[in-house]
Amino acid sequence: MKTLLILVIVACFCLAPAVTLAGNINPIMFLEIYTMADDPDDPGPPPSYLCYHDARPLVGEIQCYAEKVSYNFGLVPIHVGRLNPPISQGWPLPAGPGGGWVLVSYGLQRTGVTVTYVGISMCPNFLQGPGTAPGAILATATTQCHDWLDHACYAKFMSSTNVGATYFTIIGNLEDYNIIDLINCQAITENTILTVGGGAQWGGTKTLVCATDPIGTETTTWGAIKALYR
Repeated sequence: MKTLLILVIVACFCLAPAVTLAGNINPIMFLEIYTMADDPDDPGPPPSYLCYHDARPLVGEIQCYAEKVSYNFGLVPIHVGRLNPPISQGWPLPAGPGGGWVLVSYGLQRTGVTVTYVGISMCPNFLQGPGTAPGAILATATTQCHDWLDHACYAKFMSSTNVGATYFTIIGNLEDYNIIDLINCQAITENTILTVGGGAQWGGTKTLVCATDPIGTETTTWGAIKALYR
């Protein structure tokens, strides 16, 4: 079903054939988590930080821990880091070893204190693919190539009176061959199996160590990239 979704999007955008020497060498996936008293999508719009970071480099730690309050919402965005940055926002990009991504496939596993799954929300310029979240989450770009600054989506959970620790772990998509998968901007058929960099903790005493600056390559230009090969 994922393949069908990709082909439909390719047809809609009338994309050129995939190019070679594209992609990301070692992308890595993290979870972030935030607590809110109300559902950010009711009525919305949600706070911008759920869907993107506005600073480069990322200052401080990935937000992998949040305090839990009874009957509040826990928002868990997906963060893809250590990318070769795209050399433009077009999709597909010009020929060359540019990075960025257009599709991510994964699942979420919950352990510790039970919390209620509420739903999955797509961030701007992303479309939800087939799959029953939170075990099967598929998000694909609709308009442009994305760098680490952008989150594809965030899962929503609600707490009970027990504010002890709940842990969220990235797992393989249970309806997509049980893998964690990224599709690069320039090669629609090129999949990159992601490394899991870290999960998230909601409530209890913090035991997770949050990553710092998991960004990878800095933004560059096509001219600078070509210069590397001279």
